[in-house]
Amino acid sequence: MRNTLTALLLAIFLFAGCRSSAGSTTDPALPTPDEGLLTPTAGVVANPAAAGFEPLPGAQAYFGMLRGAAFRIEVPRDWNGGLLLWARGFRGYGTEVSAELPPAALRQAAIQGGFAWASSSFSQNGYIAALGANETLLLKRYFAARFGEPATTIIAGESMGGHITVLSLERFPGEYDGGLALCGVVAGQEWFDYLLGWPLAAEFIAGVSLPLEDGKAAVERVLESRVLPALGRPENATLRGQAFASVIRELTGGARPFFDEGFRKAYRYNFGLVTGDPAREMEVSRAASTQELDYRADPGLGFDGEVINLGVRRVAADATLRDPETHPGTAPTTGELHAPLLTLHETGDLSVPISLELSYRQKVDAAGHGDLLVQRAIRAPGHCQFSDTELAAAWEAIVTWVAGGPKPPGDDLSGGLAGAGMAFTQPLRPGDPGQ
Repeated sequence: MRNTLTALLLAIFLFAGCRSSAGSTTDPALPTPDEGLLTPTAGVVANPAAAGFEPLPGAQAYFGMLRGAAFRIEVPRDWNGGLLLWARGFRGYGTEVSAELPPAALRQAAIQGGFAWASSSFSQNGYIAALGANETLLLKRYFAARFGEPATTIIAGESMGGHITVLSLERFPGEYDGGLALCGVVAGQEWFDYLLGWPLAAEFIAGVSLPLEDGKAAVERVLESRVLPALGRPENATLRGQAFASVIRELTGGARPFFDEGFRKAYRYNFGLVTGDPAREMEVSRAASTQELDYRADPGLGFDGEVINLGVRRVAADATLRDPETHPGTAPTTGELHAPLLTLHETGDLSVPISLELSYRQKVDAAGHGDLLVQRAIRAPGHCQFSDTELAAAWEAIVTWVAGGPKPPGDDLSGGLAGAGMAFTQPLRPGDPGQ
């Protein structure tokens, strides 16, 4: 059925005379079939930036608008039939968005290897994993109608784009031959559980309740004047602050390289869910739950044993929003992979913690698809801070795998993270305890 639709759309396109041999072109959007799309969570209607860009040597650039979203496509002159679909990350809730280029090393490796790539700005902004999955699939169909059905299609993305990648491999069987998730929200809504759990643990340990019912200004005022001073800065923490850091460390995967550096980077940002939406007006907020979070502090800091679990404020989700069939964008991912997936994740990422990878491994194994998942830890602080060498190696690994080559090596993250990533971190970062 898909091939029939592709042939029909390609015929319409050729009849319209829109094909161009220019290096950079803007083309009218082709009609694209809507079959099988997900029910998306609404975001903010976006105003995409102009999509024009310079192609790499030996490639041709195409750009334009498709269903309210800007797109970019780059095709090498020696195209081998492969296509990389790139999914961008979360860019806040403003109206300005763009069709982003893949990371330079990934783009270079794809083009040099004969792959084309395509990227959408998405027609909305916000946390829009399901809509992003839909509009990436529509862009794939547009590409097929214009250039012909790809022989191999790989979807890749970073952060929210990693969620889009996983969601696409779970929900669109047969559309993608493989995926590459970078620093990804691979466990779906569990990321928002974490972002809600962070400030609720902080308020309990600080001994100060955040007035969530009183609005943004009141929450911000109490956070700045009472909660944060009680904890101290990460680099000069009080005893309560040390307890909080230990709780977050254990919540996000335990002792590992660059936790401290990542904790400092994400410290203030991770209060953003409750300062930005204390009334839980957004669907992603209402879908968040702290009911299952297990808070453990290091002994001797005043919060031993079950003290935090018994006293911390617990928040339940709107259960309907966590149904993967009716609300795929605000539900935890399921582990029902239909194609190979390779992931990269920094050990010191506290914005999107590596614990989401541990959770996703459990779900994939439980679903019986463990052979389709390879995970690689990168020993680094921060979020989406991979080296060119790490990205190029990951791309080569997923391309070889989906072409029928051997399953690439990865890390077993279940046995602790202290030694994880030694084989895949290139180079080891300054201060790495493994040096």
